[in-house]
Amino acid sequence: MDRLTIRLVALADVPEVRRVLVETWHATYDATIGAAKVTRVTDSWHAVDALARQTAEPACAFLLAERDGEVVATSLIRGSDGAEAVLHRLYVHPEEQGRGTGKRLLEATLARFPDAPAVTLEVEPDNRRAIRFCERHGFEAMGEIPECGGDARLRALRMVKRLAPAIRPARDDDAQDLFGLIALCFAEYPGCYVDPHQDLTDLLAPGSAFAAKGGAFWVVEDARGRAAACAAVDFPDPGTAELHRLYVRPDARRRGLGAGLVGLVEERARGQGAIRLVFWSDTRFTDAHRLYERLGYERRPETRELGDISGSVEARFEKPLP
Repeated sequence: MDRLTIRLVALADVPEVRRVLVETWHATYDATIGAAKVTRVTDSWHAVDALARQTAEPACAFLLAERDGEVVATSLIRGSDGAEAVLHRLYVHPEEQGRGTGKRLLEATLARFPDAPAVTLEVEPDNRRAIRFCERHGFEAMGEIPECGGDARLRALRMVKRLAPAIRPARDDDAQDLFGLIALCFAEYPGCYVDPHQDLTDLLAPGSAFAAKGGAFWVVEDARGRAAACAAVDFPDPGTAELHRLYVRPDARRRGLGAGLVGLVEERARGQGAIRLVFWSDTRFTDAHRLYERLGYERRPETRELGDISGSVEARFEKPLP
């Protein structure tokens, strides 16, 4: 039974790693940029002495994957504590592709910098297979850049994967983005409408509205800097904190953002001396209610009608904060 092993590249591995890189580059790029250009690039970027230096480079993880002792894939990532990491390459030999090796090597490579908030990479724009692979694993295209790897003769598409949520205080200029986020969430429920002039007035100036009441409002940014989720808290009575505006954009769900924001709100509430956290939620938002119940919130019997254009009826949830 064949076995896949992933480890750091040793100096003795360099000739085999170079072979994999050269053969993979020709198989991937000969048809789009020409064999002569591929040879020129690999002779420069993947020269034996250049690869040998990378095996001992600080803040660099140079990895290989081998199946039954034969090198079949390689990767290189650079970074530093707490800073954005750069994935300089991840190549799987054509004969090894389609076996899950790329996924396993990517996971092992990213694990080398667990504190990085994000990782970026450059990919040739015509390499659709590589772009689809990156998209499946959470990378987003950020647009083309003039050169790839510092070579002005090669085009590149920059892609970014957010490894840790970028949570920051809301600003007043987030208003339009937050209205869009909430509109997407409301659109999942027939009869729910966004009305900033009646029931969402705090979103007209989200950075100021909750701060003026001694509370806080947070936004989670995606790789493009757009609002992927949000939550707010204020303190209506002594010992009581109230959660507001917890929304996660549909395409950003199943990543723990909602639970993470609730945890952030609870932390702020405890720090302000609150002994309970309460909130009201539209009775139609049943998916959100399941999350709240998993997090220890109890649905109370009382409800309230808002009299808004959506005909909202809200249920009260509550949780003690030990």
